[in-house]
Amino acid sequence: MTLIIASVRPHDIVLTADGRSETIVKGVVTGVDDHYQKLFPIPDHPVVIAHMGENLLGGKPVKAFLAKFIAGLNTGNFTIQEIADQLRAYAHPAIRARLNALGKPRFGVNLWVAGFGSHDEGPSVIETFWKYSDESLLTTERRFSPFCVVPGGDGQFEISKVDWHEIQGKSVDEVRAYHHRIMEQALHAKTDNNSVGGRIHELVITPASWRWTEPPDGTPVEKATTTQSATGS
Repeated sequence: MTLIIASVRPHDIVLTADGRSETIVKGVVTGVDDHYQKLFPIPDHPVVIAHMGENLLGGKPVKAFLAKFIAGLNTGNFTIQEIADQLRAYAHPAIRARLNALGKPRFGVNLWVAGFGSHDEGPSVIETFWKYSDESLLTTERRFSPFCVVPGGDGQFEISKVDWHEIQGKSVDEVRAYHHRIMEQALHAKTDNNSVGGRIHELVITPASWRWTEPPDGTPVEKATTTQSATGS
């Protein structure tokens, strides 16, 4: 499935994700894709959507499903909370339909909106999580602000407890190194079927831009940095 790590500090957010996606049929893993993109930056704005869990929504792969949302979003006019609210409204029917079609599985869908929104005083990550409990589809929301380290996905259960002291006063490269140490724990966890693996991809969000520090396959680093202000349109 997934491990995504977010470090949220006053002037930046570092997001690191693994690249493994599993196809599961009747509880059995029937296929593995180790080059799956889970971080989706919004062009020209310091905002990123991260995805964990079921990855076929609205009859499309998550990348295509989110691309339609991003294309219709006037990002520069909204706070991170407002973007998360719009994403929840857009995604909810497709998530409910997909989880119902799968027989209300134990796993769900987790979407993060991370970055610097218009009129926000600082950065934040807003998590929305959909999961069935018995016959009820539960939707929960959490908000993370500086300083914090947030692990997401089922890989979080294979790592040591994170510590925000590891990111306070450190350089971006030191934060990235901390993320990679955490990721290594999950990658080498002694489990029968390790759901964390594949190509690591990573980016850094600042008030004016996002940039890939480790791009997913086929993403040129020199074309991935944005220049739009968080308060632009």
